[in-house]
Amino acid sequence: MVLDGDGAEVDWSVGYDPPAEKFQDSLTKMVNGDGTFKALSVAYAKNPKDVPTVFKLARKWSERYDEAKAAEKYKEVIVLDPQGKAGTYTQEYYKVTVPYTEFAEFSIATGSLSGQKPDVAPVKAFIAKYPSSKLVKQAYQRMSGYYSYSAPKEEAAKFFPEYTAKFPNDPMVLFSWLSRIVRDKEPLDKGAELAAKIEEMTDFNPSVSINNLLAQFYTLKGDKTKVEELYGKTFMEGQLQSMGYSLVGYANYWLGQNANQDSAVAMAETALKLQPDNSYILSQVAGAYVKAGKDDKALALYGPAFARKNASDGTALYSYAGFWARQGKNLDDALAAAKKATELMPTAYYIWSTLSLVHEKMKNIPEAVKAKEKAIELAPDQVKETYKKDLEKLKGAAPDKK
Repeated sequence: MVLDGDGAEVDWSVGYDPPAEKFQDSLTKMVNGDGTFKALSVAYAKNPKDVPTVFKLARKWSERYDEAKAAEKYKEVIVLDPQGKAGTYTQEYYKVTVPYTEFAEFSIATGSLSGQKPDVAPVKAFIAKYPSSKLVKQAYQRMSGYYSYSAPKEEAAKFFPEYTAKFPNDPMVLFSWLSRIVRDKEPLDKGAELAAKIEEMTDFNPSVSINNLLAQFYTLKGDKTKVEELYGKTFMEGQLQSMGYSLVGYANYWLGQNANQDSAVAMAETALKLQPDNSYILSQVAGAYVKAGKDDKALALYGPAFARKNASDGTALYSYAGFWARQGKNLDDALAAAKKATELMPTAYYIWSTLSLVHEKMKNIPEAVKAKEKAIELAPDQVKETYKKDLEKLKGAAPDKK
């Protein structure tokens, strides 16, 4: 709350959303009197028929959750501009832009859903009046809250078929109906149909909240196998792994842009906390440290100690050697790891190719040639041609014979 020298309200901000800089900007605008409640009130006093001013005052009261005062101003907007010609409002959360009047009618209608006696009739009237409105889906969503929790079963049974028919490809719409079925513990046949559709729609990217509901439904059905499949240990481990990959992907992107470095490194470290035994994430975090100029941290995390710990794991040593070869750092240890990997997995052509790369980075061209030739000997036909081209480049880089 910002007050003036007389203690009168200048403006307010309910809640906080990051980033801090954006919040600070909004406070600065308040202090400067830019679009504040006080400034709007002064403008309204001078011209109470200016629709944008009246609408903005309505939004101020709505943001403060004073729905009675907001509704009062919204009604003024409707009277002043019944045809909705005076301007438009963009609802940032949904990225929806509609005329002031249309949004005012929507707000008054959906406001009827709050309180001790919710009334859906005004919302249905809004949908009937504006069947093509960008706010129709929000109107249905607001009604679904009532039908999910408060409405009698008979009313819910009529609403949800209409809602899902209107938005058949939105899993969250189906989710709302299934939530009601789980709450009522019936009808299970319809619940099974909805659960199958939701699972199919979200299979490519499962959601914790959705799978939680699916587990509740299949618990009602007594299907323990399905519960374990959808919401068991394996599912949650997959969620952790997916989040870990997303975090290192974020880190790699921003480090590649030379921006948001602190955030990128922090997210990479968070990924490692989620998946401390995931060697891929381990190497990615080390890569983030290198990109951020924190070589000491990279070596502490993924340096000689790691190689010693995994001295009997050819795959881990191969990945380790390749990582440091690409960085052009820690090459002596990378060489030792690559050689050890070839001893552990002597027929793995890709390890010999990595050994060749390490030698190349160390300017040991003759040894790089030998390792690449061994890789070609072991490689499948579809890889040989690429390796042969690499070999020709290596030979071209060899010192001239005197």
